[in-house]
Amino acid sequence: MEPEAPDAADLALRATDNIQRAGDWALVLHSAGIDHRVEIRDGALALIVRVEHGPAASAALDAFDAESRPVIDAPVPDLGPSPLGLACAVLLTFMFRVTGPGEARPASAWFDVGSAASSAILDGETWRSVTALMLHGDLMHLVGNVVASLLFVSAVGRWLGVGLGGALILASAVAGNLLTAWSYGPGHLSIGASTATFAALGLLAGVQVVRRFGLVERRRRAWVPLVAGLCLVIMLGASERADIVAHLYGLAVGIVAGAAVAATGIRPPGRIVQGLLAVLTLGVLIGSWWLALA
Repeated sequence: MEPEAPDAADLALRATDNIQRAGDWALVLHSAGIDHRVEIRDGALALIVRVEHGPAASAALDAFDAESRPVIDAPVPDLGPSPLGLACAVLLTFMFRVTGPGEARPASAWFDVGSAASSAILDGETWRSVTALMLHGDLMHLVGNVVASLLFVSAVGRWLGVGLGGALILASAVAGNLLTAWSYGPGHLSIGASTATFAALGLLAGVQVVRRFGLVERRRRAWVPLVAGLCLVIMLGASERADIVAHLYGLAVGIVAGAAVAATGIRPPGRIVQGLLAVLTLGVLIGSWWLALA
């Protein structure tokens, strides 16, 4: 039996050899109230509509395609596994062995000269905003920041490199501690690397916000990293002794720095520049302690 010749008033809108896809198309047009049928033409499943229904059917199917298109994650640079988080964890652990816990009585002299005492910082001892990052109150305080370093600091190193990532984390954390001292005024005291770990989280969020906003598919969800960062501040900084203001400042400055890096198109530099930045960052840490102990 010969197949019937196509009606001139019919339009083969789409064709596929995938039964599921053809069924989806038919369901879309059925939901839109558009008359249609599926036929086998030239070895494929063809979606047939009347010519006058063609524009409306195409619009309905295009809308369906847009909604069902897989969401594409924002591209991020990936330099491979980074030792930055591990290096940070080792440094914090080493300093804890040297200085002891801040809760010890009497506390070691390291805490007298290195804690982020707002009165001293406002009087010009700005190096305390660096040295305080390497002091911890007790073992659990240290462990929390070591774990956070292995997660967030490592991720920054993977995206931006050891040198650039480390320099931006330190700069953001120092700015966070300075802003904390300014906000509280004289009489406030804080220690710990939490400001730095939240600065690292902020860097990740800032980079992702800008990159997602640049993709149409992700624009509506561009602010998700910021919300996630705030939720982590609340969850991880919920203890009674947590300095939530310092955490928020670290996160905020990190977000601004990360967004600036992504918006300006700064790419991770090569090994030589990364090495120089790493040496500079380490020099700031050592130099700050030299000033504190002088």
